[in-house]
Amino acid sequence: MFDRLPPARTDSLMELGMLMQADPRTDKIDLGVGTYRDERGGIPIMAAVKAAEQIILNIQTSKGYVGPAGDGEFTLRLQEATFPGLEGAASARLGRIQTPGGTGALRLALQVIALANPQARVWIGVPTWPAHLPLIEAVGLQAQTFAHLDADGHANVEALNMALAQARPGDVVLLHGCCHNPTGADLPLEAWREIASVAASRGLTPLIDLAYPGLGDGIEADVAGVRALLDVCETALVALSCSKSFGLYRDRAGMLMMLGGTTATAVNMGRTAAGQARLLWSNPPDHGAAVVKAVLTSPDLARQWRSELEAMRDRVNLVRRRLAAIPLERLDLSRLSGQRGMFALLPLAGEEVRVLRERHAVYIDASGRINVAGLNDANFERFATGLVEIDARAG
Repeated sequence: MFDRLPPARTDSLMELGMLMQADPRTDKIDLGVGTYRDERGGIPIMAAVKAAEQIILNIQTSKGYVGPAGDGEFTLRLQEATFPGLEGAASARLGRIQTPGGTGALRLALQVIALANPQARVWIGVPTWPAHLPLIEAVGLQAQTFAHLDADGHANVEALNMALAQARPGDVVLLHGCCHNPTGADLPLEAWREIASVAASRGLTPLIDLAYPGLGDGIEADVAGVRALLDVCETALVALSCSKSFGLYRDRAGMLMMLGGTTATAVNMGRTAAGQARLLWSNPPDHGAAVVKAVLTSPDLARQWRSELEAMRDRVNLVRRRLAAIPLERLDLSRLSGQRGMFALLPLAGEEVRVLRERHAVYIDASGRINVAGLNDANFERFATGLVEIDARAG
């Protein structure tokens, strides 16, 4: 029967990875995979993480199951570190569940939404992270798209408002919490406040993909928009990833936060999510969550982690400024310095992406999306030379 399977669908980043793997050149520049890289091109393990792992090695006495809902102390510590001071009435209406990374949190959130309202439509700006639309489809929900970017390369608040005006009560709006992937163009804080007001008055549910807190302007500034939603909305869901901010890509540490209209609703949302998690992955992996908990429960390690995260953020923003300063006639990269996060969407056509790959061994997504953290002093000039060449040809 398996010969009747439809052709497997791969996203563009998976295809890019296969092309790069087949390329025998040793000087390839990988700007596709969304991992933070240091100045030497490595994917570093944070010193705070290494220290936490040593603590775990010394004190851990069991590898038993943590349960479908995961480690409650991990989720509480992560909430406190990301949303300090989130208390009062809203805290009693919050449920939390540990997940395998941010993708697991998104999948679980959409599963709970589909159970609550199978007719819910999910409004989402495009371009977006390649897995968003397939995740929505996987639970049987319908995606409604609108243009995330305006003509000037900023977040298209007008298109978002038009989408919200068409949304029905019970619909969902899926938003990037900060450091928008793939564009780097975030919503201004005032737009978040408007979304909160509209969602609260029209009975819409915000679903926030919060994968990069701390990599834009700092944790507090990066989550200010999400805080505005949580302060006003009756219901909201936040998928929070530790992959980037703690460098725990392969250890799959994440959390789903669920805000319900009442305490009883929040409790039932948590129980429903735990029941669905039992069917999806049974128990979440523990190591990454244990590391995060160890970091956040130690004042010294927490300070060290924040310092390392600040250094990562500063390097990413420096690369963005260097990109914006490349002297080009046709390709306008000036907006990149005002955008935030690891990703940028370059104004390149498919043929130009191919030329960069074949002539300069530069690997970027067909859309023009790059991971700016893949650039460093050793490869920046070669990348810039490729862009200048393409710019001159087009001129």
